[in-house]
Amino acid sequence: MRWKILILLWLGALLTGGCLTSRVALPRLLPLNPPVTAEDLVGRIAYLQQVQAVRTAVQLQFVDYRDSTRGVGKAYPSASGALVLRRPQSIRLQVQASLLGSLADMTSDGQQFTVAVFYPTDRQAFIRGSNTRTYEVKVSDGKQARDVSAFASLRPQHLSMPLLPPPIPPASPDISWSVFETRRDESVMTDARPEWVTRTYYLLYVAQREPSGSWRPRFAYWFDRTQPGTPLTRLEVFEENGDLGTISDFGGYTTNGGTPRLLPEWVRIMRPAEGYALRVVFQSPEINPTSLPEDVFTLTNDRNLKVVDLDAQP
Repeated sequence: MRWKILILLWLGALLTGGCLTSRVALPRLLPLNPPVTAEDLVGRIAYLQQVQAVRTAVQLQFVDYRDSTRGVGKAYPSASGALVLRRPQSIRLQVQASLLGSLADMTSDGQQFTVAVFYPTDRQAFIRGSNTRTYEVKVSDGKQARDVSAFASLRPQHLSMPLLPPPIPPASPDISWSVFETRRDESVMTDARPEWVTRTYYLLYVAQREPSGSWRPRFAYWFDRTQPGTPLTRLEVFEENGDLGTISDFGGYTTNGGTPRLLPEWVRIMRPAEGYALRVVFQSPEINPTSLPEDVFTLTNDRNLKVVDLDAQP
């Protein structure tokens, strides 16, 4: 029995002495800010509803990643634009590049959308359709959206909700929301080198009951507990079939000291189904302008572009 005790003591000393351990690299766990109540998170989204309209210049970066399954994408040159938003879902976005001129002009009134594609010149089109439908863009020779233009996949109504996050629906028998904590490992740049860190988030999840009695997701609001003020940093919007339709990342919803802002500094909008991402940087935005032109959300085909009526296609 004595020799068994000696062996156990020897093994204990061996393990605690570090002879069988080695250093491994792990994501750096970022420290947390103080806890925030669920009611406070809901109140932060309500606070953003003060913004009823925005008129601003923007800087845009468009990335086409329809070939992302092969690990490649296509980044377009940075472009400037003029953006007008009005709740609930009215939007006008004009896009231009200094060397190429106008690239696209698009609008939506919440029900219908129109997109005028000016570049490239051999793929110009005046596209219109309904917000609630999903389309595969075609032109007269049967080419698919990939051959029309990457901008043909961009729907203005997909931008209005991420740029002006919607309110959380009031609790009811058909609406349920809950808050839980989650962690994610993410790659960040520090001193020009990538580093893996672990961030902690509050996830405010909103679901809706269907007439069939089943529940489907509607929104997921992400609040970063590792940043000052625990700001809103992501919004996920789900389609009626339950698929993830839009992923929006936000930067600068709070100052470095944690003071909340009504608008972020930038928004990155990703649409997995259409295979594109658009980064929008606000430049001196005017919040709740006193007046907007009556026709600001109306787009006419004054260049006589080829009309693509998506509702008229088979």
